Amino acid sequence: MDLRVIDGRNVLALSRGELADAAQRVRAAGLSVSCICTPLLKWSPPGRTSRAKGDQFGFELGDRAPGMVYAQAFEAAEILGARNLRIFSYLAYDGYRLNDLRGPIDDLLALAEKFDMTLHVENEGVCNIAGFADLAALMLAYRHPRLRALPDIANAYRQGLPPSASELAQLLPFADILHCKDYANARRRFVAFGDGDIPFAALLAATLPAHRAPLTLTIETHAASEPVATTRSSIHGLRRMVDNLGLV
Repeated sequence: MDLRVIDGRNVLALSRGELADAAQRVRAAGLSVSCICTPLLKWSPPGRTSRAKGDQFGFELGDRAPGMVYAQAFEAAEILGARNLRIFSYLAYDGYRLNDLRGPIDDLLALAEKFDMTLHVENEGVCNIAGFADLAALMLAYRHPRLRALPDIANAYRQGLPPSASELAQLLPFADILHCKDYANARRRFVAFGDGDIPFAALLAATLPAHRAPLTLTIETHAASEPVATTRSSIHGLRRMVDNLGLV
């Protein structure tokens, strides 16, 4: 599973002892943690004012130095047994340039080398990288084996940036994980996978047959109510879609 919050608290708000206890609970349940969905770089850089904050899931940078939080995130991942960390691209601000991410990503990649882990940049509506084109530009600029794309089709769709099959195909060589959640236009909210308006089946049918590397499809529930039922429905919906794709 991917992990973001434990008992209502962000992973980065927990002490080492609390993280060790959580790791034991995860193992006892017969589960393992693949990715820590951190809030890293989901804040404003010095001297910039962001247009929106989005959901921080119980995290506040406060007056802490980012480097301290970077190290804390990798240590948390190590305790929980995860080898992957999700990151962002700073909250969106006017005048953003790709090179603005160079310093923080270089710092995070140094830690990724030290801990033998991988970073996954997610496109997020309130961040500078909201759609697939900007995410692809970052991947092409770096081409680093420890920096991967984490395409979220629903996030792009919600921002009015629905990706084409060709845009998804361009990102897949840089991706190990694909977020799967759906979006309903009429209700203007995320819904269980298969219950919304995103043409996932068509997008994946056009791209996955030519993609030979391993790819993890991850349910991201994002349900304001009944999260367990929504997750269960999403898993069934995802399995149905994959079965109908006829991949071997």
